[in-house]
Amino acid sequence: MPVNRTPAAARIGRLLSFGLLPARCIVCGAPGHARDLCEACEAALPRNHPACPRCALPLAVEAPACGACLADPPGFSLAAAAWRYEGAIAQLLPRFKFHRDLASGRVLGELAAHRLVDWPGWVGVERVLPVPLHRARLGQRGYNQALELARAFAAPRGLPVDLRSLRRVRATPPQTTLDAAARRRNLRGAFQADPQTGIVLLVDDVITTGATLAEAARTLLRAGAGEVRALAIARAP
Repeated sequence: MPVNRTPAAARIGRLLSFGLLPARCIVCGAPGHARDLCEACEAALPRNHPACPRCALPLAVEAPACGACLADPPGFSLAAAAWRYEGAIAQLLPRFKFHRDLASGRVLGELAAHRLVDWPGWVGVERVLPVPLHRARLGQRGYNQALELARAFAAPRGLPVDLRSLRRVRATPPQTTLDAAARRRNLRGAFQADPQTGIVLLVDDVITTGATLAEAARTLLRAGAGEVRALAIARAP
């Protein structure tokens, strides 16, 4: 049955269809610019600098590594995150990850790729791998947020995104309610990898304790990867 629209509603529909209405900032609702984020909100995003170059942990001053990495290095050799997990980032990432807000994911991916374009860890990287979801979780969510971000990071450098050689073979309870030690136990045996070579880059949305990336990295190294590095949108303080 056709829907009757007022002239004003029809005009708005035409403007939307042709992209003529101004973008709105996904944080504050103000008129946005090219990336649907106003200049004030983009400038206020909490940059993750200085940070540990090994695990991306926010630091008070620059240092070769944080205390935790000196005592017990993770499986990945280098890591970076564009922002700290606070402020607007702590609003946008959950919207993207749990509430199908793909616009937030697109904006964060594009901005993070631009911010980390000169990261030294890009040198020698051959493939980009998103941290995989178990098929049950993927079925519930409908998409893997790490895959969307991996595509954003890989595109500017023309790197291939490897969707198949790292798999999550064991469904694990959500990490959010677990402490660091429990997270490590929770992830043992969660991943499986095909034979690997060279330097690979793992991508996830947020690094909290680093347990997920560390377990995935160990799996890739056991499968033959020469080195594993990691990127994320945000790092928890």
